Amino acid sequence: MNVRDDVALEVKSAKTNRLIKHSDSIEETDAGLIEELIVNYVEHESSDLGSYIEVLVKDFSNRLILPNPVFFRGIDISVKVKLTSDQIGPSTCPTDGRYNKSGENCIYLIDTIDFLYPELNSLRILIQRYNIPLDKLKIANLSSNNKNLCNSLALAFDMAERGMTSSGYVFEKELENHGKSKYLVSQLLSSLFNKCGWDGIYVPGVHGEQGLHYHNLAIFGAIVNEWETWANGPYFLKQKNEPESVH
Repeated sequence: MNVRDDVALEVKSAKTNRLIKHSDSIEETDAGLIEELIVNYVEHESSDLGSYIEVLVKDFSNRLILPNPVFFRGIDISVKVKLTSDQIGPSTCPTDGRYNKSGENCIYLIDTIDFLYPELNSLRILIQRYNIPLDKLKIANLSSNNKNLCNSLALAFDMAERGMTSSGYVFEKELENHGKSKYLVSQLLSSLFNKCGWDGIYVPGVHGEQGLHYHNLAIFGAIVNEWETWANGPYFLKQKNEPESVH
């Protein structure tokens, strides 16, 4: 009997639908390297993670192209009293987010309305529809549909989104224990794309389930100020399992 030792471990996330190669008995993967770089970045503020990822970003060229670039932004119904117009734009006072530091311009959108409920942990939400001009914006396609996405970037984003490495090191908690933003690794990744001239990133959403997935679109930088030209109509109210209604 022939026993094969050329075994590769590839894992597809049920939540994000992203396929990651963690190990390969023939060809060494960089899962261990990415983990080591993240640990040193978190615990020793090493610049090696940024340097390594920046090289990959400079070589990245997969721009997002969609036939129907409609996205949505949602907020909990409780925030309605703070709105000053009939459209919902980015926060005027940006707080610390997964892909932006406090004070940095960023707007977070989603491509599937029904996943706004788990994203916002709410059953009644106000929703703004957006038509994003992808022909004018340079958005990095980091989705699971991008079969050309290198394994290193996929690993880095997968770990950043989960807040832990493949071996189970929960670096988000470690960052918080040191009084830092738990999103520091994610923020580093997005800042490198911004630095290299990208207007935003298109990534798998983390609340998906087997057979049902979605994507988040994070647009950053000064281009965010053009959001009113992308907004389509006034916001509307939607309650889970009920049709939308104009506010």
